[in-house]
Amino acid sequence: MKKYFKLLLITSLFFSVLAGCSANKKGSNAANEKIVVYSNSISNGRGDFLKEEAAKKGFKLELVDLGGNDIYNRLVAEKDAPVADVAFGMNQMNFSSLKNKGILKKYTPNWLGKVDKNLGDKDDYFAPLTEQRVFMIYNADKIKKSEAAKDWKDMYSNPQNKGKYIVPTNLGGATTNAVVYTQLMNNLEKNKKLGVSDAGWKELSSYFKNGKTLSEGQTEVAALMNGDAKYAYTFLSNVPVVEKKLNVHLGVVNPSYGVPQTIEQVGILKKKKQKNSTKKFVDWLGSADLQGKWAKKFGTAPVNRDAISSMDPRVKQIMKETTPQKVDYDFVNNHLSKWVEHVELNILK
Repeated sequence: MKKYFKLLLITSLFFSVLAGCSANKKGSNAANEKIVVYSNSISNGRGDFLKEEAAKKGFKLELVDLGGNDIYNRLVAEKDAPVADVAFGMNQMNFSSLKNKGILKKYTPNWLGKVDKNLGDKDDYFAPLTEQRVFMIYNADKIKKSEAAKDWKDMYSNPQNKGKYIVPTNLGGATTNAVVYTQLMNNLEKNKKLGVSDAGWKELSSYFKNGKTLSEGQTEVAALMNGDAKYAYTFLSNVPVVEKKLNVHLGVVNPSYGVPQTIEQVGILKKKKQKNSTKKFVDWLGSADLQGKWAKKFGTAPVNRDAISSMDPRVKQIMKETTPQKVDYDFVNNHLSKWVEHVELNILK
């Protein structure tokens, strides 16, 4: 009987050790696993900053930096064998389309109660991080506000501006897409094949054909500063960054119909094997702590109420000076890919 209990005790200890080793191995794998993140919001030092801050919290990141449309197309192509664990930075239209294609995994971040849920997805397949606006800019040290252009049409209809404003060379990103659809919104004709009137396409074509593209390695703001161009375009969070870096004051054009306003989102990709740290990473990414630091360093406009106080004063000023354009984003989402194709094949050729 004693031999039996002794054998039972040894057997129990053996399996306890095995279980402990298994748990430690699992914990070790979780700690060492890399989270693959696709984003169009990690350029200009953002990616390095994100990696550094993430490492402090125990996250190891592999970042893929692409334009919004390029990320979207890549995620769609990888649907059956997804590589990314998380995607962030694309707007609500991109994420809505990914949701409809069954590419996203439902998740409710622990900070979602701190944001306006109307800015994200009602079913929690993606959640809002920051607000962006896209608009025309000019060098306010060279052009007075009273003499500045009033809207996009002034670029090609005013002889003084022809050939003196920067236009996109491709439509691979959310910003350049916004440059297109903000102008098309004024010329919708829903019974047309692409939902846009003939006059609308004619005006957009005039915008591109009368503008100029950047020289290799040149930035929009650099073109304004050296006099190569009078007008360009950019996005909200870029303004305070370049103003401080280049010691320039930019003027912002707010058309009577407003400027495109989009919300950058975050979502988890649906995979057969979800990494243990993915949800925790999303909880941290949208937290007031990181969003506050992100806003201070990169001039973003966080939607987390507890991080808004960290917003750059210049960003707050621009948000007051610009009006969100009334855009039917469902309509845009259903037509944008066809619009982009049309522009690239018929206007940018």
